[in-house]
Amino acid sequence: MKIFSLALVSVVCCFLTSCAPPKKVTKKKYSVTVVTGTKLFSGTDARVYITLRNGRHSSDRIQLHNQYNDNFETGNVDTFTIKTTNFTTITGIRIEHDNTGDSPGWFLNKVAISDKETRISYEFACYQWLATDADDGQTTKELPVSGLIKL
Repeated sequence: MKIFSLALVSVVCCFLTSCAPPKKVTKKKYSVTVVTGTKLFSGTDARVYITLRNGRHSSDRIQLHNQYNDNFETGNVDTFTIKTTNFTTITGIRIEHDNTGDSPGWFLNKVAISDKETRISYEFACYQWLATDADDGQTTKELPVSGLIKL
């Protein structure tokens, strides 16, 4: 009787919660190019993260890091390959740093995200400090798309 009860409970739970297998979230590679400003002390040694947005949906928070490069230094153009949620379009990004290191303030000019499949590059202008001691005092910026380029 106990086995029958467990089987019945399993069938009822499956019916109520829909036993369909979860949809597989597809991942996609994007190329992310970050342009640091040329102002004095524009670079940062803090850890930098990006989150891609599509309306109400967001990717995971991804650290931008190239193992053998000194990223985000004054005047640098750094390029990263990330693998994350497959968005049909990107409507914005969140770019941030963790405010660590000797001089964590960072002047970010812009970010470009290239989608090789759709051959579109999304641009995100910033031209602001991400620093607790400059501009608005924030280390996080929400940036809308400022331009599209067909590759």
